[in-house]
Amino acid sequence: MTVPASHLKLIMSAEAGLSGTWEFTEPALIHLGRDHRLAIHPGPGPEMEGLSRFHAVIELAGGRAVIRDLGSLMGTSLNGHLVGRRSPAEPLPAGGPPVRGEGVELADGDVIQLGPLWLRIFLGDADKSHTSHHRSSTCAGCNRPLTRPTTLRSPDALCDQCRSNPMAALKLLRAGLNRRIADLVPLVGLRVEKTLGQGATSAVFLVSRKKSDTKLALKVMPPAVSDNDWARKSFLREAALGRALKHHNVARLFESGRYGGAYFVLMEYCSGGSCEEERVRSGGRLSPERALSIIMPTLDGLAYMHNVRLAAVAVDEEARGETSVGLVHRDLKPANIFLGGDSGLVPKIADIGVAKFHGWGGSCDTRTGTVAGSPATMPRQQAANFKYAGPEVDIWAVAASLYKLLTGEYPRNFPPDQDPWQVVMNEKARPLMTLWPEAPPNLAAAIDHALTDDPEIFHQRAVDLQAALLKAAELDNIPI
Repeated sequence: MTVPASHLKLIMSAEAGLSGTWEFTEPALIHLGRDHRLAIHPGPGPEMEGLSRFHAVIELAGGRAVIRDLGSLMGTSLNGHLVGRRSPAEPLPAGGPPVRGEGVELADGDVIQLGPLWLRIFLGDADKSHTSHHRSSTCAGCNRPLTRPTTLRSPDALCDQCRSNPMAALKLLRAGLNRRIADLVPLVGLRVEKTLGQGATSAVFLVSRKKSDTKLALKVMPPAVSDNDWARKSFLREAALGRALKHHNVARLFESGRYGGAYFVLMEYCSGGSCEEERVRSGGRLSPERALSIIMPTLDGLAYMHNVRLAAVAVDEEARGETSVGLVHRDLKPANIFLGGDSGLVPKIADIGVAKFHGWGGSCDTRTGTVAGSPATMPRQQAANFKYAGPEVDIWAVAASLYKLLTGEYPRNFPPDQDPWQVVMNEKARPLMTLWPEAPPNLAAAIDHALTDDPEIFHQRAVDLQAALLKAAELDNIPI
């Protein structure tokens, strides 16, 4: 864009490599690189090795902004197109860095990349500086006019009607992808095939790589939900933990990012759906053989989670650099045990947004008195002291999940006119054979023992419940 001389303002907003916003009015000569004397520099560090000491320069004069590469090895890109670089075989001249290329004029909304550093350009009339803050005038979800201005960091936004809509959030991410937003690079080359499910805080879509046809699951949280501090932290915690946990019975999370208040994670796709969905497809109950074939590997994944060592500070600001010993899931239920792998039958523990560290006493941002999770699969110890719940609450939840898979109902009865949390605190689990009199007797007894939570939970470790179920299956001649 061209405006009258001496009236051009340039604003640069970092999108990757560093954080910050810088404003310049002409005339100005803006050098960018790793050298600490330059106007924009990220400082030293191994992650900045791709950035040259004197990487590029922007000349702001005469109502125009022009960028030139200064002989960098990695080169300077504008909206994904290389505008200049130096050949590795060509040494820098003694007189200083050379200027490569004729220079390219910048436009409002451009993205420049200098190695690992990404910057978005906003250009406008210095006498009307507010115009650079109003990049988009229409909603990215429905194309209706926006009643409120967008933010400087996100040129695209959703209207009030679309802010809670995951499909509109998906369109917002696509708009950011078209702008080459650095945080959205993991979404490049993905094709959305269908909606897999939608909950209170997010929706999950089946996506595939256009070149390899690899199937993945894309979980999207819309801006109206991310405005809630607890929901946002839970979503980010799930992304961080999912990348760190590596076990074939725990669902993997690969990449995450955000744009305009919409957050996403790319996850392992489980083609078999959840074991709750399989139970429903099977007429409401699973056979003991099938139910145990799901629960036994789930306990393997749970034992891994309970004993894994992680850098707690990666996902919990309260950790202060501590190393944790294990995680407590705190929301295990049939709907959170998925079936994946090549066969679509391998059990995978998922939805770890409310998981907490237990080895050092941290809480993953759980306030005292807060209760989250599902009362149907929750022992009274967890309802009474959710923040400090230990691994044993997950063991109880797995036993409750097995109970549901076998009988079609949860261990406790939850009348619609009663507070579910009061039911958890005051009611005991119903003996399994009251709902299924023909149940294998040893298996029923083993599950009933596992659902004891007064005065304490019967099994404290995943291996203990596994051993009890194996013995019961052997006595009842159940092949697993």
